[in-house]
Amino acid sequence: MTHARSLPVALRLAHVLFCLVAALVALIVPAAAAGSDSDRPACISTGWPHEGSDLAPDPSLRFGRLDNGLRYVLLANREPRDRVALYLNVQAGSLHETDDQRGVAHYLEHMLFNGTTHYPPGTLVEYFQSIGMGFGADTNAHTSFDETVYKLLLPSGKPEVLAEGLKVLADYARGGLLRETEVERERGIILAEKRSRDSAESRVGKEQLRFDFAGTLVAERDPIGTEEVLAAADSRLLRRYYDHWYRPDNLIVVVVGDMAVAETEHLLRERFAPLTAAGPAGTCPDIGRVGTEGFSVLFQPEPELGYTGLTLNTVVNVTPQTDSQAGQAEQLRHYVGTALLNNRLQQLERQSGSPLTGSRVSGGLFLRHFRYAGLTARVEPGKWRQGLGMLQTALAQALRDGFSEAELVRVKGELRASLDKAVQTASSRDSSTIARDLIRKLNSNEVPLAPAQEMALFGPMREQMTLASANDGLRQLWAGARRHVQVVGTVPPDLAGKKPEEQIRALYTAHASRPVAPWVADKQVDFPYLPVPASAGAIVAEKDHTDIDARSVDFPGGVRLNTKATDFDAKQVQMAIHFGRGRQTEPAEGLALVAETVVRESGVGKLSREQLEAALAGTNVKLEFHAGAESFVLTGSALAGELELLLQLAYARLHDPAFRSEALTRSREQLRQMYEQMGSSVEGAQQLRGERFLGGGGREYGLPAWEAVERVTLAQVEGWLRPEFATAPLEINIVGDIDPKEAALLVGRHFGAEQRTAGAAPAAEPLVFPAGERQQLTVASAIDKAQLTVAWRTGDYWDIGRTRRFNVLASVLGDRLRVQVREELGAAYSPRVFSQPSRIRPDFGLLQASLTVAPEQAEPLARIIARTAAELGAKGVRPEELQRALEPTLTAIRDARRTNRYWLDGVLGLSSRHPEQLRWPLTITDDFAAISVEELTALAAAHLRAEQAATVIVRPDKAQ
Repeated sequence: MTHARSLPVALRLAHVLFCLVAALVALIVPAAAAGSDSDRPACISTGWPHEGSDLAPDPSLRFGRLDNGLRYVLLANREPRDRVALYLNVQAGSLHETDDQRGVAHYLEHMLFNGTTHYPPGTLVEYFQSIGMGFGADTNAHTSFDETVYKLLLPSGKPEVLAEGLKVLADYARGGLLRETEVERERGIILAEKRSRDSAESRVGKEQLRFDFAGTLVAERDPIGTEEVLAAADSRLLRRYYDHWYRPDNLIVVVVGDMAVAETEHLLRERFAPLTAAGPAGTCPDIGRVGTEGFSVLFQPEPELGYTGLTLNTVVNVTPQTDSQAGQAEQLRHYVGTALLNNRLQQLERQSGSPLTGSRVSGGLFLRHFRYAGLTARVEPGKWRQGLGMLQTALAQALRDGFSEAELVRVKGELRASLDKAVQTASSRDSSTIARDLIRKLNSNEVPLAPAQEMALFGPMREQMTLASANDGLRQLWAGARRHVQVVGTVPPDLAGKKPEEQIRALYTAHASRPVAPWVADKQVDFPYLPVPASAGAIVAEKDHTDIDARSVDFPGGVRLNTKATDFDAKQVQMAIHFGRGRQTEPAEGLALVAETVVRESGVGKLSREQLEAALAGTNVKLEFHAGAESFVLTGSALAGELELLLQLAYARLHDPAFRSEALTRSREQLRQMYEQMGSSVEGAQQLRGERFLGGGGREYGLPAWEAVERVTLAQVEGWLRPEFATAPLEINIVGDIDPKEAALLVGRHFGAEQRTAGAAPAAEPLVFPAGERQQLTVASAIDKAQLTVAWRTGDYWDIGRTRRFNVLASVLGDRLRVQVREELGAAYSPRVFSQPSRIRPDFGLLQASLTVAPEQAEPLARIIARTAAELGAKGVRPEELQRALEPTLTAIRDARRTNRYWLDGVLGLSSRHPEQLRWPLTITDDFAAISVEELTALAAAHLRAEQAATVIVRPDKAQ
């Protein structure tokens, strides 16, 4: 994961992210700021970005600096309630490693969970669980090129809990024991993580990174490291890195949450002031420079990728600058130019006959030392020439002719909507999100601004930006003489063994010499375009559910509205409209999967998808269609003031749907690429075939065969969906910062006069679980890992007490496997155990344990999992195990109840069919708290016996 570095959080859009390596978070070397001591290395600073800038930081932040050089930032924030996010930001990562340390920064991150001054080996995770923190969800860490960050999400802001959390962070900072026995024990886990993250996509991404940044340290410092170093690493090697870079003057503590700032500051100073460096800092890394001229080609065959990927990009060296208003203005121009070109590329992708899918444009700063810009897309292997030509032409048109005023108006509207949303929702920002953004900005030497400051800074810039300025922004990104063309993944037939680099170079040169026709803009259409119904429907029944502060309203003609007003997300609203029976009525296998994509890609009757997105530019309205297991659903979100527009969009989806042939073509190609990629990975094969086996052949488990998907026609999609859109009763659920009476008026205005009738509910066929059976699958893959899944039959969703107890039982089993398989054997990085009760199949559900392992370990680990699960019933669940599972669960429940998503999906959604859901929030906390070891032991004894388990093992077959 990477970040667009120099734009505010409100302006970072997905299509401008530079996806170098999906698993890496690449941040910069902080420049020395004002206040640095003369004897301190240049890459270590005790200053703040705003100390050398004309930008003032968010005034609600409290900045501090201890005598030992450690810095801290504190911010009081109310969401989530009674939670505090603590982060330790070490401003060093894999770039700070020496050649013999490659992978040590990440190894060290693991080791600090395995023994510190106050927490002996094996006790820290259990301590976290005992106070209600989930391992992984609330306690985690990551290592990237230039940072190592440790996260704690405390379950309370009480002084004693804060003091303990700060003690943990201080132990990470300077209290690591790094015992040799623990280093050896962790080695298997590190190698297991390396194995689990290995994929065709990551291999290609890393090769692209090495290609784009050849000659720099970035190309040589993959944070996961090298097998040679990982196999030989010892305590001494880890300690050397630890002492060089884990020093107070290279650390920033960030605390954001529901706390008293002054009290927290006192506790922080008390805990961190005694810390001292163990010696001199390490040598600052020389990041290097990319080449400045020339044309380079990367041809990277990777048949398991499932598609041919095309990239046209440039990377140039830049001198790091102090953050300033002028610098932000320049980055905004780059952003706008990139967004303009991206909108064009999306229009090209959606044209009839286009070979492009997954296209995007990116641009910005990387590591503060490099500026990048690129166009990427996926194509079928045989259409790479046409695809590359389209990318070249789109870029050439934009650089030569620029854009139109209408295009600029759209992007300005998108910017305004993003800034508006950030300001309106500022009071309900998530503490962890704020903390992560603070770290990103500080490590990028950027001044952290409040949403209102971002509006004050970027709002006038947006208004005053001219078309010439926006055009110059894109041209500046592409001003360098260096060009890269990349063709990766599935090998096109005409490139196989035929000097592919020369062919690619010749094609690019030929395209560059051809005349470029002007860009042809798409026709703009206004929205909404459907007339409001002539008469609003009268309410025929209403009921206040006072015990959960919700309200139900019935209109004639088969429309129900459920509302709940909340203050969880300020000025925001979420909506879900359920109708029909979803996949239960799927007439042909594969139809639901295709239908979802066709509806999304088709737009509405009078507007293509591209026209609809252009018409909605300047708003925060989003609406998606899903064919669920139990119903069709339109899910949407908007600012509270945009609720009527959201309803108008849903009205158009239902009353004027579109089913376009070009949408089916794009859908097939997108799905083909997905199936190709999944079919050559062990994880994908489990989803494609293993899940269906474990689910007794039920269509809601796994995915249909590609042959079935490929046979789906547009007539089938339209024939299935159009009647459902027009006649199925509607359950409209609206949750958020709303006035329920005003919501009822709006729904009545647009949907109150509907005439809809329900069809008969289909009978659910029983499923037969393959108890005691084993499925062995192979995939054609060169990646040396296997996917192991062991499953047991449980029960359906509707005995809610039993469902809750299976959830906790899954957590108990997961924790046992964490200890046995991860900590003791080092055989898997992250065992995953979950309960999956069916909402539509009577008395059917699954409890699954899944691991990514070495192929030769799959069989013995399958036996260990089955034995461990059986022991829960035979020997019983221990009280301390129950508490370690239950306390994080209760914390998660408390958090979930303060989210709109919980009420929308878990309570109101489909409550017209299942009214018992409206009572569940009244019992959820007490019922979970009352779960006993006897109940869990009985469940395990009844359902988790070894002979009841079904096993799927997916292995690579390199010979294929």
